[in-house]
Amino acid sequence: MVICLTVLLAVLLVLRLNLVARLAENRALVLDHQADRLAAQAGELSTALHHQELLRRSLAHRASHDPLTGLANRALLIDALQAAVAAPGPLPPALLLLDLDDFKDVNDTYGHPVGDELLVAVAGRLRDLVPPGRTLARLGGDEFALVLTNATPDTATTLAHRIRTALAHPYRIGDRELHLTTSIGILAGLPPTTPTDALRDADLALYTAKAHGKNHTTLFHPDLRTAHLHHTTLATGLRHARTRGELTLHYQPVIDLATGTTHALEALLRWTPTAGRPIPPDVFIPIAENTGLITDLGHWALTQAITDATPWHHHHGTALTVNISGRQLRDPAFPHTVLDTLARHHLPPHALILEITESMLLATTPTETQRITTLLSDLRTHGIRIALDDFGTGYSSLAYLRTLPVDILKIDRSFTTPPTAADHPQTRAFTKAILELSASLGLDTIVEGVETPDQAALLRQLGAPHAQGYLFSPPVPAPHIDELLHTTPWQHVA
Repeated sequence: MVICLTVLLAVLLVLRLNLVARLAENRALVLDHQADRLAAQAGELSTALHHQELLRRSLAHRASHDPLTGLANRALLIDALQAAVAAPGPLPPALLLLDLDDFKDVNDTYGHPVGDELLVAVAGRLRDLVPPGRTLARLGGDEFALVLTNATPDTATTLAHRIRTALAHPYRIGDRELHLTTSIGILAGLPPTTPTDALRDADLALYTAKAHGKNHTTLFHPDLRTAHLHHTTLATGLRHARTRGELTLHYQPVIDLATGTTHALEALLRWTPTAGRPIPPDVFIPIAENTGLITDLGHWALTQAITDATPWHHHHGTALTVNISGRQLRDPAFPHTVLDTLARHHLPPHALILEITESMLLATTPTETQRITTLLSDLRTHGIRIALDDFGTGYSSLAYLRTLPVDILKIDRSFTTPPTAADHPQTRAFTKAILELSASLGLDTIVEGVETPDQAALLRQLGAPHAQGYLFSPPVPAPHIDELLHTTPWQHVA
């Protein structure tokens, strides 16, 4: 009996041990499965964290870099400037601002995709030129910037010259060969207080470089800040000049050299601020052009000139010459404005001469020149005449004579040197050639800047039909014109 119980207990013990072992094995399997799941989750978490870090870096890069060129953007440039300004060093940082001259023409002519390819190519050339560790940025559009630490003005200027030279080489975009010039403004040698101050001063230098005819480099000087403040003050005053009654028109006669009588009167805009001296036209007219005020001022001048000249034409048969800006010619409504103003004041179209300049046309694209040509042709069909001012000072005079609807050439004053001048024979030959060319093309001519009787006599001898200058009269206010037209004090020229 005891033996049986012992055997039974042993069997039960073995069964229990087997059960415990089986339970332990099952538990181990569960734990292994959980461990595998935890390992997999850990891997997935690690991958997710890696992707999150990549995304963070990508977003940070996008937030601080230009998406087209991959260069730093304005935000990163300002950070770099801030660090450079704050960093100790023997020299202050230098800042170069670059602007691609007339880049808009590329987009307008070939489209933005070509323009984008060109910007990428420019960025590539700049990367090759910029020393390591320097911040090169695209600020937007066609403007780039470069921060140099501890750079002398000579170092910055030398690098700017290398940049302009490199960027001037032709670009092959698709099947097109494109060319660019670059204007650069430099701030160097002067410690800026803040990044904003640095950008402002470099931008003033860039503006000056552009004003000098583009494809230039200008180093900032504090005088530029003073000049900019003066420019801003004048621009602000000019915005209110018309409503304050500060604008007037003066008129200078154009003389018939054969008879000494007045052939036409040129309207010239004058500005005298209420509490100041007169501002010369060569100062305020460029400001009006740059600020866009010239359109409004030009419209006022045209209307006022036609108002003044209508009785002079009816009583004396004189024509009226009015200078027109490039911005006015870009206005599609300009022909209607001119014709409507003539009709309202009863001045016949043939009594009006619109004066344009060579430089106005040289600054336009072929497409824009064609549009202006069409506009001028439309005006001529109504009897309005077109005069080309400062003829002989540009580079494409003869080409434009062939393509532009021009009736009158105004020969620049540089061709009317006194007979005693050293270059007089050469100048006389040029003047004679222009007069003969004009006559062969059936064009009238007006010689500007005549100041002495000898000049007038020589021009008459050369066959010049008309002349203008201080010999006959300076520009005078409208109330003085009636007296001049009645007295005709130029008979000595005849």
